[in-house]
Amino acid sequence: MKLVSMVALGAALAFGGVAVLDANPAAAAKKEKAPSFNISKDVRASVSAAQQAVQKKDWAEAQTKIDEALAAASTPDDKYVAYSVLYDIATGTSDQAKQSQAIEGMLASGRVEAAKQPQFYLVAGNLAYQTKDYKRAEALLDQSIKLGGAPVEAYALAAESKENNGNSAGAVNVLIQAAAAEKAAGKKLPSDYYGRGIAIGYKAKLAPQILELTQAWLRDYPTADNWRDSLTIYRDVNHVDADQELDIYRLMRTIGALKGESDYYTYAQQLYLKYPGEAKAVIDEGVAKGYMTLTASGNTKMMLDTATKRIPADKADLAGASAAAAKSATGKSAFVTADSYLGYGEWQKAADLYRIALQKGGVDTNVVNTHLGMVLARAGDTAGAREAFAQITGPRAGLAKYWQVWLDHPSLGAAAAPAAAAAPAPAPAS
Repeated sequence: MKLVSMVALGAALAFGGVAVLDANPAAAAKKEKAPSFNISKDVRASVSAAQQAVQKKDWAEAQTKIDEALAAASTPDDKYVAYSVLYDIATGTSDQAKQSQAIEGMLASGRVEAAKQPQFYLVAGNLAYQTKDYKRAEALLDQSIKLGGAPVEAYALAAESKENNGNSAGAVNVLIQAAAAEKAAGKKLPSDYYGRGIAIGYKAKLAPQILELTQAWLRDYPTADNWRDSLTIYRDVNHVDADQELDIYRLMRTIGALKGESDYYTYAQQLYLKYPGEAKAVIDEGVAKGYMTLTASGNTKMMLDTATKRIPADKADLAGASAAAAKSATGKSAFVTADSYLGYGEWQKAADLYRIALQKGGVDTNVVNTHLGMVLARAGDTAGAREAFAQITGPRAGLAKYWQVWLDHPSLGAAAAPAAAAAPAPAPAS
């Protein structure tokens, strides 16, 4: 299964140069707060002269006068007003380093009202980022976020700063935090932001963060391509075994996220000798969608022919195998037979046998509950499926969580759960 969309994710967005909500917070704050400033006499004269020079675009004179004001400034009001004029000068001369100095000076004065501080720290962080001072940018942007109410751009720039500082885990975590903050505000994190975080996490092989971020992405943007990318990335980062990979394909097929010949071929290849009914269904679907072709000497036709020939005998054995499984000392034969029923889409019969397997023991309960949850989900027993997936621990817990996300958002797939869940039939007595 090839990750065909990873290039798009990797190039989705580098957040440098994010447009902040108010590129000149100093001017806005200065306008609002001007009436309450109490500026000392010497500072007032120098600030006034500097402002007149700014109006004339005499930047050298403006700088000389504001340097005098800053040298004489002794009170918070003095410092705030002087630094706000320094910001005007720095903006007029396109001096990013001086803009950053001015913003941080205003913050240090203590005269920036609390509600505006996140925006001020964001502007300062953005300026530090543009000058490639990533350590400083990270600290300033983290403070913007910590204060609360920071716009989503602060999270984006914080993530890029952390990534440039070699802190990939921190970069992904701050985007996870951004997704939660947007959700709490009744909004969605932009899909490109998810894409950037997933690309960073994939490169750094951050399995826990990938799981959390992709699931949040799927809740907000549950497209077939996003499902395919998420499950493929999950598979690659966690180095899942062949059995779990097969179950990933089963989820992808349920959702309608299989794409291309490679997906269908690899899926069928794992099935045709062991689960001929499921193999035939997968190949038929791949052919119908135009992803697979049946040529006389091709491997696809060989797999289809092999599976088709085996189906009659395989089906004929199921009733006897079910009866034997009910009498067996362990649940192993019940599990194997249930998997065959799964392949034929006999969801309820499979569920009954999976329950027998769990009752009798001698099986990997995490695998059995994965398959039980699958068939109950396909049968429309959403509550039963949730209960089965909730029992799963260990390496399969992540896959179970993806199923739970789909149960919450069953808008995709050939087997979207019906409005009224079907009641499960009682398991046969052991």
